Amino acid sequence: MVSKKSSESQVIEIEKRSYNNPIVICGFASSTPTGVLTASYMIETLGLHQVAHLISQHVPPVTVFVGGKLRHPFRIYANNSNTLLVAVCEVPILTSHIYEISNALMSWLEEIGASEIAVIEGSPVSGIPEDRNVYSVAEKRRLDKLKKVGIPAAESALIAGMGGGMLNECLVRRMSGISFITPTSADIPDPGAVLSVVNALNKVYNLNIETDLLEQQVKELNDQIKKIEEQYKELQNRQKQEPQSMYG
Repeated sequence: MVSKKSSESQVIEIEKRSYNNPIVICGFASSTPTGVLTASYMIETLGLHQVAHLISQHVPPVTVFVGGKLRHPFRIYANNSNTLLVAVCEVPILTSHIYEISNALMSWLEEIGASEIAVIEGSPVSGIPEDRNVYSVAEKRRLDKLKKVGIPAAESALIAGMGGGMLNECLVRRMSGISFITPTSADIPDPGAVLSVVNALNKVYNLNIETDLLEQQVKELNDQIKKIEEQYKELQNRQKQEPQSMYG
């Protein structure tokens, strides 16, 4: 099945399925890698299978080598029960092409009866964030339900890039759309941000995604940071104890 064309962009199914009003999790390249990392972790941990890809002259012509295979940069995966889709794109899309590509993707998702679109975003901060909450951006009725499971609404947010394009399409098509946003390190890959988002998705959608690997990565990162801090303090103490120069 090929989606309705949006100019030169279209979704091509590589495996024909009958979907059961799936939830769609989107992870796109943006100012942080949180969305892509979360989507990739879900694909691997849940054992999802690629069912489609989006082709467009506006997607940079790169090939991704994942799981021992060459793949398109813009891919869509599904679970065995056809209730969950994960869309991931590791390459950034130019602002001038976001409307066309998000329109093509949403047209296909609408055709297969997607029930909700959830976009993952990271809010970059310096260093390691102390705030590990996940915040939501959605219509008020959906925000009230999210608050009941412990996902507060963001005070304000500007969703740009493909994430913003997808949410705009949700508004136009009257589909349920959410953005899950969490603070993330702007300096280094941040498994803690991915862990926060995965825990939030488990709460909202009952996905039962295992988090042991992420928790171990967070522990290792924290141990490394603690070690660096201790070494820095030790260096400072040594400098204080060194005798002052007799010259001057």
